Amino acid sequence: MDTSYSRFLQIRHFSFVIILGLVVCISLCPKEISAGEQKFLNNEFSTYEIDLQVKGQIKFAVQPDLHTTSLEITEQPVRATSALIYQQHSVDNKPAQKRVVFRKYQRASAKTVIGSTLVETELPEDMCDVHVCSNGRSLDYWVSQGFLTQPETDLLTVAFDPLHFGALIPPDDSLPGDRWEVGQAAVANLLCIDTVHTGVLKATVKECTAKGIVVNIQGAIEGAINGAPTSIAVEGDYDWISGNNSGGELSALRVVIQESRTVSYIAPGIDVTAIVEVSCRSGKRLRPKVITAGSRSIGPNHGRPRRGPGKPGFQWICDPHRRYDIIFDKKWKIVEQSSECLTMRLVNKGALVSQVTVTPLPPRAEVHTLSDFEEDIEKTLGPQFGHLVSASLSSRDDGTTLMRVASVGEAEGLAFHWIHYHLRSPEGQRLSLSFVVESTHFARFSDADRQYLDGVNVTFME
Repeated sequence: MDTSYSRFLQIRHFSFVIILGLVVCISLCPKEISAGEQKFLNNEFSTYEIDLQVKGQIKFAVQPDLHTTSLEITEQPVRATSALIYQQHSVDNKPAQKRVVFRKYQRASAKTVIGSTLVETELPEDMCDVHVCSNGRSLDYWVSQGFLTQPETDLLTVAFDPLHFGALIPPDDSLPGDRWEVGQAAVANLLCIDTVHTGVLKATVKECTAKGIVVNIQGAIEGAINGAPTSIAVEGDYDWISGNNSGGELSALRVVIQESRTVSYIAPGIDVTAIVEVSCRSGKRLRPKVITAGSRSIGPNHGRPRRGPGKPGFQWICDPHRRYDIIFDKKWKIVEQSSECLTMRLVNKGALVSQVTVTPLPPRAEVHTLSDFEEDIEKTLGPQFGHLVSASLSSRDDGTTLMRVASVGEAEGLAFHWIHYHLRSPEGQRLSLSFVVESTHFARFSDADRQYLDGVNVTFME
């Protein structure tokens, strides 16, 4: 696999706090207007425009490994610019932490330079209508007609997302000099991190105007994301316009974010400075102009359906050669993808629980027996193989056969569980999946392999 692309892939797949420059370009909307969209056209809405500039260093593990306790690090400069424009309105009356909003992206473009490599991306036109809700710790994104990919989800995840602006509402009758602190849970949401260990964000009223107030926000945070320690400093201002509706609204925000994050087993580290600017305006939505000329789409994802309807908490990935696709829980993170294999890792509360390697096999007419599969596994593991735990054969309604072989053994002085699968479609398309779980995490892993397999598809559906 090309090294520069592998490193870019790592960047695209770590949860986004700073690098919105990797956002894909969304410039088109469907021609047909559904009944739900027509309701949106007639509703009150807010339009958000987000601009970002990033500059700094990105840190990679030279050879990320599942078992090592230390990583050799290399650095490259990174620069990114991006712009997002979308219109948003609520689609239900659930509590704020579970409120679902509908976003129609009219623009989301980015240019990112990593070392000497320029990256520009684009989102398929049928993915510009996105549903968003909070799950309490992060935001979930999905579309009615299917699932978003992990890069698409990460690229739509932005620090100071407008869905969290409720945490910035100033106290009633605020006066210059008034101060308050933003709660830790809200800070984690605003900065797109999992945990805040120490530090606070402090808000101070700078001045009062005829329309509202200007608030300064600043602070230093020590926290973690996917188990990787991160230090974040924030300094900026926002304008709060007074109103009768929920205390008013944030109309403009500009913050400078400095972040230093260590390399983890699933993502690179960063030492960057970012400037995030957000503007908001409310009004009556006008029907967008439909653009049909000059459209482009991401090639590798076309040719297989996204198997909708979509739902929160899950993402989708398609093999570059369209031999298989997978709907997976977003706790699984992509480490590497090539035409030869896909590697993903499962992180739970900051702990690296498991790794799965998905490998397409050459199609063949003859049937691979369960006994043959057991022998192959033992030979492949070699001295790491301890003993067989279980072996089973099953089939799906679509005719796909599944062989599952579980074993235990030892590698580098650690005890491991291995779970191997062999899938074969009625047409002879074959797929191998290998899960490795450190034995100390096996109870936490539970039946994650079976849940993952439920989303794996080797048959082509029109």
